[in-house]
Amino acid sequence: MAGTKDNAIVAVIGDLTNEQAAQMTKEIMKAKRKYAPNGRGTIACGKKSDVGGLLQSGKTKQLERK
Repeated sequence: MAGTKDNAIVAVIGDLTNEQAAQMTKEIMKAKRKYAPNGRGTIACGKKSDVGGLLQSGKTKQLERK
């Protein structure tokens, strides 16, 4: 069926400073509000060594409906 909203995005981007990670988080949140205002999402920032844990644990910020 054309136009069904059944896609998701998962991205891991490394080699960023704290400021760069914060800016990218901010931009992703703005894009999410624009393109999927009723969608749910999760975003997390942390050390490269903790990527697996960040993907599975509660150290995340929820991007929920308002």
